Amino acid sequence: MILTHNMMSRRSQTRFLTLQRLAAIAVQGGLSETTRTCGNPSCACHKDAERRHGPHLYLTFRSRDGRSSSLYVPREQEPRVRKAVQAWAKLWETIVEISHRNREQMGGAMRRRKTRKGVPRGGRKA
Repeated sequence: MILTHNMMSRRSQTRFLTLQRLAAIAVQGGLSETTRTCGNPSCACHKDAERRHGPHLYLTFRSRDGRSSSLYVPREQEPRVRKAVQAWAKLWETIVEISHRNREQMGGAMRRRKTRKGVPRGGRKA
């Protein structure tokens, strides 16, 4: 059965709209800042760790084949990428919340089924 908008409770509708909004911008991954030495051997960054370039922001993630990957985030893109990573965290949190609620409903339905007429609670009909 396909769940239509009219069939959903107001709370479910709100969650569904939240999921849609978050999914539109969410990016799975973590953010890390790092400093680097450049390719110029005469640069001070090669002799003094305090003078390395950065910090530079990277988005780290697992690629489809399971390998760890990273993507450099230019300064002008930092707010957008931070928002996308936060959206992923909220999306995941919302999905987990829905899963917990669904599991509770499923468990309640299974308990009610066990206590039907002719079936003792906690056991099968003899």
